[in-house]
Amino acid sequence: MSDFIPLDEALDSKAGRFLCWPVFDLETAEERASQLRGLGVESVALGGPHAVLDYPILGKGHVGVVIRAMYEGREVALKCRRTDADKTTMDNEAKLLRKANEAGVGPLVYIHSRDFIVMEKLVGPYFGDWVRENIDKTDEIRKNVSTIIGIARKLDVERIDHGELTKIRRHYIVTEDGPRVIDFESSSLGRTPQNLTCTVQSMFLQTRFAKVLAQAYPMPDRYELLKVLRRYKKNPDEENYREVLRAINLT
Repeated sequence: MSDFIPLDEALDSKAGRFLCWPVFDLETAEERASQLRGLGVESVALGGPHAVLDYPILGKGHVGVVIRAMYEGREVALKCRRTDADKTTMDNEAKLLRKANEAGVGPLVYIHSRDFIVMEKLVGPYFGDWVRENIDKTDEIRKNVSTIIGIARKLDVERIDHGELTKIRRHYIVTEDGPRVIDFESSSLGRTPQNLTCTVQSMFLQTRFAKVLAQAYPMPDRYELLKVLRRYKKNPDEENYREVLRAINLT
């Protein structure tokens, strides 16, 4: 764990710059470091699939950046609110993540403050990358497609609209236990949930990813799929959900 920087030294490190990013202000950064001490975060580190200013981190969005951290002796993902974010706190995202957790969805939230969410660090490739690397494993692909569709359905039932599932290939991480949905910063309880319809469209209807998936998965009839999706959107009950499953060859 030599790449982890103790919190008391973090602000002088490259990793520590992401605690107050993109505009670093020492007073703000020190206040944020104080928040992390209160949460019980012990250290932070670089590393991950995304590059910001040539530094590797776990993730980057409109609201926050995600870096590695140590919390209560375990490695976690630490989401840090951007200084230029249009949201003033992380409260709503943490609330939505916890609601998703109750349905068995998303990375587990451990604790949060105004500017940070400490959550489970998921290990594995993005779903889109995983499919490309395993295009010959048709049974596994089918299983993971089924899991992702099931997650989308759970979100619909819980009335949580994820908001970003039109870009499905980068919003699921394929862990050893299967796909897990991530990044709830655009989520809402105030919109009509469209998780299943967005997920199905992203997988099967005229997207670049659909062309890749078609190499390993039987594509549905476009006309029939659009018809059942319209029914589901109008009335997302269990019967119409089963019709969607049939249309995408998951029964």
